[in-house]
Amino acid sequence: MEHDIVGINEIAEMARVTSQAVTNWRSRATDFPRPLRELASGPVFRRAQIRAWLRRNNRKLQQLENGSDFYARLKSYRNDDDALSECISRVMTNLEAVKTSGDNPGMLLGKIQSGKTRAFVGAVAQAFDRGFDIALVLTKGTKTLSAQTVSRLSADFREFIDEDEVMVLDIMKLPQLTRSEMRRKMVIVAKKQARNLDKLIDFVKEHEGQRNRKVLLVDDEADLASVRFVSKADEGIKQGTIAEQIDELRSLVKDVAYLQVTATPYSLYLQPEGYEEASTGSYVFKPKRPAFTELLPIHSAYVGGDDYFGTFDDDDPRSRLIVEVSALEQDALRRPDQRRISADRVLDSPNTAGIRRAIVTFVVAVGVRQWQQRDAGDKPRKYAMIIHNDTQRSAHAWQDQVIKWIFDAIVNAAEDRPEELRPLFDDALDDLTASVTADGGAVPTREEAFDMFIDALQSDDIVIEKINSDQDVMKLLDEKSELRLRTPYNIFVGGNILDRGITIPNLIAFYYGRNPKTMQADTVLQHSRMYGNRDRRDLAVTRFYTSRSVYDRLYTINEFENALRKAFETGAHDRGVVFIQADDARRVRACAPNKVLLSDVVTVSSNTMLLPTDFQTRGGIAMASIQSKLEKLIKPEWRDKGKFFEIDKKTVLAIIDLIEQSMEFDSVEFEWDAMRSLIDYYSDDDRGGDGKILVLAETGRRLSRAGSGDKSGRSILGTALRTKVLGTRRKKPVLVLLQQDGGRELGWTAHHFWWPVFAAPTDAEPCVFATKTAS
Repeated sequence: MEHDIVGINEIAEMARVTSQAVTNWRSRATDFPRPLRELASGPVFRRAQIRAWLRRNNRKLQQLENGSDFYARLKSYRNDDDALSECISRVMTNLEAVKTSGDNPGMLLGKIQSGKTRAFVGAVAQAFDRGFDIALVLTKGTKTLSAQTVSRLSADFREFIDEDEVMVLDIMKLPQLTRSEMRRKMVIVAKKQARNLDKLIDFVKEHEGQRNRKVLLVDDEADLASVRFVSKADEGIKQGTIAEQIDELRSLVKDVAYLQVTATPYSLYLQPEGYEEASTGSYVFKPKRPAFTELLPIHSAYVGGDDYFGTFDDDDPRSRLIVEVSALEQDALRRPDQRRISADRVLDSPNTAGIRRAIVTFVVAVGVRQWQQRDAGDKPRKYAMIIHNDTQRSAHAWQDQVIKWIFDAIVNAAEDRPEELRPLFDDALDDLTASVTADGGAVPTREEAFDMFIDALQSDDIVIEKINSDQDVMKLLDEKSELRLRTPYNIFVGGNILDRGITIPNLIAFYYGRNPKTMQADTVLQHSRMYGNRDRRDLAVTRFYTSRSVYDRLYTINEFENALRKAFETGAHDRGVVFIQADDARRVRACAPNKVLLSDVVTVSSNTMLLPTDFQTRGGIAMASIQSKLEKLIKPEWRDKGKFFEIDKKTVLAIIDLIEQSMEFDSVEFEWDAMRSLIDYYSDDDRGGDGKILVLAETGRRLSRAGSGDKSGRSILGTALRTKVLGTRRKKPVLVLLQQDGGRELGWTAHHFWWPVFAAPTDAEPCVFATKTAS
């Protein structure tokens, strides 16, 4: 039997390599034979097992000797670009160089649907190259997203799985693992949900050997559960259950690196440490300092909030992305009421105008894109539309009924009276033609497009799926765990699944009516399924349908996110971000970030402006009296001089108070307290001010009320004035006062009025004013 036993040196002779190479194989190859026993001189093995292993792994030996190359192979398979691979390398270098923990994590900061999963999967592969053995991936708390993560990891690691180098496992579906499987690299996916994490903790406790292996803990969407705190009357602010479980998990493993992945920089401000102290003194709050933060490079195909909520000229196709829908219509879709919506009036009722337009435009848009694709020699794609007006199942059933009525009506017309659909079709095609032409694209002739529209309605190719907890969502998913597009025209009415960030390919129409009293940013961002890697040519036919009040909230959240992100990207976050509110006496005071309700904030930064929009002016004697008082306060020598005047804060606030009385708002009130508080904050002696702000006044403006909705203020100021206000370095804030002509021909009441536009100092840190706070 002696000749059947070999040690490390004999194996090296058999393979014609060094003893060190054999030692490397033994530590790196999960299927290397186990030794018969360990002698004082070293381990011994069966010769036959070693010979078989050498034959089986001949093509891998050079790789094993020189070190693993998981990421190199993954990069080649996925065709990662240099920017992404360099980002991944920096993340792993930092994780090895810096001690990370739950209180001091590494941070990968991306944007919604910008490739964060791709990046952290690459980080897992490179972690395996650097000696890590296990990756624990924590996902959002739904079965669907857990399945999507497992599917994505399994697809990217397919080669490694097939070669028995890596296992990808769902913690809730763990098989009985063999000893050889336990030696492989492992990726274990668990939802951030108590039962999942308990099972993961039990797994680590039960397998002592795993506790000694090197572990990478990836906390995906870290802002959703792991950075959560609850308030208890007798304990104050306390860490939430999920965060506690994550901490327990970390404590069980001897060598763990902790990486948080997030799309919202606001999560960095959600820690309660030191807030009580800050609220009594400083107004400035600094982000919780991660061990390091790596910004994910944003690829050129990314479509995000700036595409939807930016300010665009008419010749930009994005100027037509947003379509305003009546709030009365969206309310009518929330509960059955055939006095407001009935089967016989769905094609002419004002309570279905928006959703009717959305459906017809979607069908026409798919026809236009497929015509373009066939013309270019490409395979025509399938497309999706989302109708997300409520989370209640009863509302979904009613919306499903209304949509069925609309389709029954237009299909019957297409079959028997197609010309009756001409007005609906013409409006849709005219709208799409404007944006496609602005994008440099071509459209079919009107008759071609009409024929495609009628054919689509007659072909029974339009699929409507109702998505809520009554259905097995898993049946609606494809092999990538994305919503399956069955035909060219797919309409999804939902639904709880949309709260959880499921991927929806080729989404070009989104009817959105969710309007809770408190709109949380992370929830809204999860709903932003239209963001991501989208074909820019699809963007030209994409439409987002919502009410003015919901749009204003979405705009506010996008501005808030942009201000924090810019501070972070430029390093200005080192100086912190100002969080303030006003008390009952209108005095400015600090507001702890974890008290902020993100639907109730006003955000300003060095490159943004604050102004009222979408208002009407008062008329009659009351208006004449207000304007008479303003004529005395706004001095003639300030007007039309093209320069700033330093004015005391008291006078400026008196002007704001009077202007507030001159304006009326139909739906969304302007936050006058925010404007007053920002003026107070930036001019205060305690914060480097001298009690004065800059004022610039111009007269003779003739903007129509129809053009008064630009919340950014850029088109309202105009290019020259905007350049002066935002392009001139200033230590003081500025209030621009524009005297606007009135008159019915412009859509206003008869009297002229003053329109205020506020801009922060050009060197100011981002400032967040909370109009409401959590109790």
